[in-house]
Amino acid sequence: MKKVVLFMFILAVLLTACASAAPDASQNGIEITGARVLLPGGDAMNGMDSTLAAFMTIKNTSAAADRLTGVSVDFGEASLHETKIEGDVMKMDAILGVDIPAGQMVELRSGSYHIMFMNITKELKVGNSVNILLNFEKAGKVTVPVKVTDK
Repeated sequence: MKKVVLFMFILAVLLTACASAAPDASQNGIEITGARVLLPGGDAMNGMDSTLAAFMTIKNTSAAADRLTGVSVDFGEASLHETKIEGDVMKMDAILGVDIPAGQMVELRSGSYHIMFMNITKELKVGNSVNILLNFEKAGKVTVPVKVTDK
């Protein structure tokens, strides 16, 4: 009996570990997971000098490539950025879009593609939720509810 209980416990742990998390948003073959706005240091941010970044994973489950072409929010300006290292210098530039190949994932993360927010007009605190509107060439507009976090 103990072996059966132990087996059932191990099976439950393995199934829980293997289960995929529900997407934060999904539409027309695009799935968004792990979306978060990073608030460095956990302090509230507000004002013209504040900049924040958002990170997420975008999965294209369709048979055709798509492209993230823009982003908008109701709490300031938002744009797509890419961080590159050229020689010994790290550069961050605004970009016009991010290709999302068919059947693949692209991670928006620190040191790579990400979303930048500038000229923030609303106080944001850890635990708040905000909506980010992502514009895709084929999937259209996808609204992603995103938590503000310090991690």
